Amino acid sequence: MAELSNAEAALLGLLAEKPMHPYQIEGEVRYRDMRFWTELSMSSIYKLLRKLEKNGFVLRANQISKQNRVRKVYAVSKRGRKALSGKLENLLSEPEHVRWRVDIGTYNCDLLTADKTHEALQKYRKTLEDKSRAYKDLLKFLRDSGCPAHRFAVATRPMFLIKGEIHWIDSFMAQLEDK
Repeated sequence: MAELSNAEAALLGLLAEKPMHPYQIEGEVRYRDMRFWTELSMSSIYKLLRKLEKNGFVLRANQISKQNRVRKVYAVSKRGRKALSGKLENLLSEPEHVRWRVDIGTYNCDLLTADKTHEALQKYRKTLEDKSRAYKDLLKFLRDSGCPAHRFAVATRPMFLIKGEIHWIDSFMAQLEDK
């Protein structure tokens, strides 16, 4: 059985909730802000659906819309659920190496003046604080909406990463000042 890509797994996860047509899927991706944590885009949804259908991971049915047009509705097949289950186990059990672009700047910051480095790092830290505030607003919205814990975790995880990044930047800036 072919290994699912992350985007395919995200798409199958949506279809595992209920059968949907591509425009509904796009609406869910936008509503859930999934572009931030998946590779799903409007154009990729159509492409992935065709591939998943070809591989037997989704089933397509034609429905007549209220506007009397034929609409393709997709649902996860048994084979698709099995592939998705395997992919989810893999995603939940193996940490992913992330390349942070700030590491390039950090590695080469000796090429800047101390003042320019400090100024850039302060700007980086402020951006992290701004993101932290935005996530707090998102978490309040999700809590008030009755979001289930496993989906709430997708929004809380970046908060922990941001806090860790702020701690790292403070430590790094202190090291630079001690030189």
